Amino acid sequence: MSQVLRLSVLASALLPLMATAQTEKTPASNHHDVMTVYATGNERDSFNTPMMVTVIKNDSPETKTATNANDILRKVPGIALTGTSRTNGQDISMRGFDRRGILTLVDGIRQGTDTGHINGTFLDPALIKQVEIIRGPSALLYGSGAMGGVIAWETVDAKDLLREGQNQGFRVFTQGATGDHSFGFGGSTFGRTEDFDGLFSFVTKEVGDTRLGGGEKMDNKETIANMLGKGTWQLDDSQTLSGQIRYYNNDAYEPKDPQQLSASNDNKKVNRTTRQRDLQATYQINPNDNPWLNLKVTPYYSDVNITSKGKESNYEGRSQKTYGLKLDNRSNVYDLPLAAHNFTYGTEAYRQKQTPYATTTQFPDAEITFASGFIQDEITLKDLPVSFILGTRYDNYKSTAKGNKDVNADQWSSKAAVSITPTEWSMLFASYSEAFRAPTMMEMYNDSLHFKGGPISNYWRPNPNLKPESTRTAEYGFGLRFDDLLMARDNLRFKASYFDTKAKDYINTYVHPDRVNWDNNYTTSINTKRAKIWGTDVSLDYTTDYFAWGLAYNHTVGINEHTGNAIESIKPDSLTSNLSIPVADSGFSVGWLGEFTTHTDFDKTSKLKQQAGYAVHDFYLNYQGNGSLKGLDTSVVLGNAFDKEYYSSQGIPQDGRNAKLLVSFQW
Repeated sequence: MSQVLRLSVLASALLPLMATAQTEKTPASNHHDVMTVYATGNERDSFNTPMMVTVIKNDSPETKTATNANDILRKVPGIALTGTSRTNGQDISMRGFDRRGILTLVDGIRQGTDTGHINGTFLDPALIKQVEIIRGPSALLYGSGAMGGVIAWETVDAKDLLREGQNQGFRVFTQGATGDHSFGFGGSTFGRTEDFDGLFSFVTKEVGDTRLGGGEKMDNKETIANMLGKGTWQLDDSQTLSGQIRYYNNDAYEPKDPQQLSASNDNKKVNRTTRQRDLQATYQINPNDNPWLNLKVTPYYSDVNITSKGKESNYEGRSQKTYGLKLDNRSNVYDLPLAAHNFTYGTEAYRQKQTPYATTTQFPDAEITFASGFIQDEITLKDLPVSFILGTRYDNYKSTAKGNKDVNADQWSSKAAVSITPTEWSMLFASYSEAFRAPTMMEMYNDSLHFKGGPISNYWRPNPNLKPESTRTAEYGFGLRFDDLLMARDNLRFKASYFDTKAKDYINTYVHPDRVNWDNNYTTSINTKRAKIWGTDVSLDYTTDYFAWGLAYNHTVGINEHTGNAIESIKPDSLTSNLSIPVADSGFSVGWLGEFTTHTDFDKTSKLKQQAGYAVHDFYLNYQGNGSLKGLDTSVVLGNAFDKEYYSSQGIPQDGRNAKLLVSFQW
């Protein structure tokens, strides 16, 4: 708790200064606020949150022409997409943690499967409204897995598409790309009445071979279908009932390990089907005359089924089903003398059941059950420009698998943060956060063949004694924002932070070789003692009536303190620059997006090859129709315009020049 005490001392030292500054504050200007919901669980200006938050709306040519959801994240500093650009072959890492330490949400519900090399976000970009990227630990609100951060996707609603005064509408679109030989189309119908609004959308897409930088080709074939249906019923002035259903299907012909560039004798091609079905409902009661009651109850269900069959391999299949229930309430207390309090508290329980069938051996027949409760208090002082976030969470999990002993463990995760706004144009923040990740079912129970070399067979050895990973992170930062700085109606926002994470019981893969006793060769998951990760995030946005410019930078370093080796999944220093320029009142806009990274800097013990730094440039043109063409939206993007040959930190070649086109019409 020493970090919490430090925050208290910092706040106490600055309070006298804040009291003076408070008397000099001027009325708030229009800062073009970017709102976040997932950072604190409540809608809040992202600039004032005591953490680094990126909100990407799906309204730019780059996002609208993305092949899959993770493509939207590809040029976000600090986020590394490892593996290939196949939909099934993408992993995400952020702040030193891979996908197992990053929590992915879709409309507030956790996603992800314990499926080895087959990963991705199974959601088409056409169904996405926006994505929030919360950097740093978020276990207080979201539990296991949120150590490196949270990536929260929101799907589109009817109200997002309906124009003012419109009660029903339709949208159709088509898109294609030369880099991955893709072509797709889709449509939406949406409407509202006095008490109900609803939407139905579908997308279908064909994706082919991908052209890599320098001209090399990656074999790929995918047929993707995605559907979304959702609606909200206003029961009365204080109650709503909403629900949604999502369906995703991907039929692919690709290497068995899609994260490898090409097929081989050890990685032959298979016909793979990936299918996901999601169902959720939410009941909310929020009476206007009761500030203590804003209750949400959300039951949810998810079913992921993956099968594969090759010409020379047996049929394999596995499914993962998740059943869950979330309850949370918000209570606002404004009548206390010193501060206003916004309490958020609740509970969540869910069970994941993994079932292998046919000839599958790698994925154990197991299940894991979580139960948790949390409370968070957002405190805003009434006479001083200071706010606090204090909270704690308790998680308990139990896992079972045939032939192995049951595992029952628990974990506490707490958080303390302070934000100080001494002037209208500045803010300071500091935070201390704890997070954890429970071992996956594969890490605890896998007993299949890992690899075979000559007469030696190396099998996975179960380890149900694995402890959960846990982290403690301290973060400090500041922000500046100005209106009418260089010209009338301009706006500048700058925010930067330094973070320092200490990880304990880091779960790692250990291969035990034995050339004397061949039966003693095995692979298992173990807890390493400690890891340390630190770095810096910086963002700058400047907007005027004539152009908008964004700049973002990330520097992250990680060391396994047990071995002294660098954490190799971390992306090197990266900088992105995004410039958008509207062309008078023509409806046209042009833009440029550049990504710049330094070379990798692995230590001498690394088995990975050092990769050179690179600069990749995208250019785009967008037209928003008006007058008789109102509703027409056309985007043309030239990705990797100079066909730069470059590689990920793990040495995987990245996409080459790619011309993309999207045309949509809404009425």
